[in-house]
Amino acid sequence: MASTTPDDAYITRVSTVDPIRAATDITYALSFGKSPGFVAYDPSFHTIIGAHASLRKIAVRDFQFAHEAGVYVKRTNAVYFTANFQTCDPISLFSVNCTTHEIQQHEFKDVVMANGACHYQDSILYCSQGNMTVPSALVLVDPVTEESKVLINNFHGRQFSSINDVVVNHDTGDIWFTDPTYGYHQAFRPLPELPAQVYRFSPLTGECWAVADGFEMCNGLCFSPDYKILYVTDTAAVGAHDGPGDGHNMKHDKHKPATIYAFEVSPEGTAVYNRRLFAYCANGIPDGIKCDAKGNVYSGCGDGIHVWNPFGTLVGKIATGDVVANFCFTKGGIWILAEKELYFAEIDTQGTLVSIECE
Repeated sequence: MASTTPDDAYITRVSTVDPIRAATDITYALSFGKSPGFVAYDPSFHTIIGAHASLRKIAVRDFQFAHEAGVYVKRTNAVYFTANFQTCDPISLFSVNCTTHEIQQHEFKDVVMANGACHYQDSILYCSQGNMTVPSALVLVDPVTEESKVLINNFHGRQFSSINDVVVNHDTGDIWFTDPTYGYHQAFRPLPELPAQVYRFSPLTGECWAVADGFEMCNGLCFSPDYKILYVTDTAAVGAHDGPGDGHNMKHDKHKPATIYAFEVSPEGTAVYNRRLFAYCANGIPDGIKCDAKGNVYSGCGDGIHVWNPFGTLVGKIATGDVVANFCFTKGGIWILAEKELYFAEIDTQGTLVSIECE
């Protein structure tokens, strides 16, 4: 698995879309986002990225090493991420030092076929999807001591399908996570015992609640800065087989959801209601999802990171020209996991949780 160091070049190009022309010119509308840079669909995007925004390619490998998670840990000054099962089986764990850009591979006990992750207790809370013998679980890893602890691996005795992504409500301390059936469809998990659902887990009491259903493939999730809205993506437009197979045969069905839903969160922070369609991704699927401090919504999509304002209007893209599954806000910008490529985008806007995770 070869690794190459890209040219030390900063991309500052910002393309501006004419929405009137795009509304009637399909070729023109499809022309944006095919190469690395920034794309402004609305004037507000210039304020979001700032006057000196730049995009820099940090690393390139010949397999999909930079796929999911994206968690900054201050104690190690590193961002931790996971590889893509499609070209890295079993899934490997990596980190990049934010200063030296050195990439390191890790093996953490109890973390099996990991996907998403989040910052928790100054450590990494991995979504361990499991395999045919190890149940799917949330596993907390201290990256310094390499100690790990399984927080939950079942719902009242029934195994989770393949826990995909996770966030923390810092107002209540509860952990929220999605559990689609991707592990089965990629043939490394057994037949699901539960539907695709969103769960809320209390690490203090050990209690777990199913809080939202009706998804084909619930995937990424995040809270608005005030924790009053929960955003959840449904990525059923990309899937694998529908029965036994080797699972390395991903397909794109444009008739299925590539959608971000928004839920209102109850005042006590324990339930969600009033589900509504927030946004639809016109290129690829909206995978990992996060908010900035002003409530704008970012998601990894088919040609980079798409950015919507709180009203669901697409205002811009941080384009890589290829698929981005997830990313990580740190001070000064965003680490972008673009499958075979790793980027850093320097922008002015700060992520919602940077003050909690980076200071």
